[in-house]
Amino acid sequence: MANKKQRIDSNTAAVEVMRKAAAELMPPAHVELWECDMPFWHNIISEKAKSEWTPGDLEIAALLARALARLTEEENIMRGEESVITTKGGNLAANPRVRIIADCHARALKYRQTLGIHSRGRDGEKRDTDKRRAIAKEIEANNPLDDGLLARPN
Repeated sequence: MANKKQRIDSNTAAVEVMRKAAAELMPPAHVELWECDMPFWHNIISEKAKSEWTPGDLEIAALLARALARLTEEENIMRGEESVITTKGGNLAANPRVRIIADCHARALKYRQTLGIHSRGRDGEKRDTDKRRAIAKEIEANNPLDDGLLARPN
């Protein structure tokens, strides 16, 4: 019989969440990240509660951080290049970097899906997201902080 997952509203679960929240999540030693990957790592890790990350998730998160850093690097290089280039023979061809960027983008999306941090995994079904978004927009439209009578949070 499979182990039943601990209820999050129990005292035992609360203690476990607090224990894991005190620790800093670091990339696994066997998935090397460079300094330029670390901003992506921190953003990815913040997508879920620390108590939800498994060792396998951390591996995928490190790979995602590398993929996003590579994607950003390739896009920055592409800014100085054309999408269509002239070959040595004088023919027009697609810049190979366009394909590299598309591959990096696809890899990043797959990693996000694997981790469940894509929009549907994080926010639920579109109909539910649309309802929450409509309520939030209504609250924003009728925001009591806009009348200048209440102090605004900093």
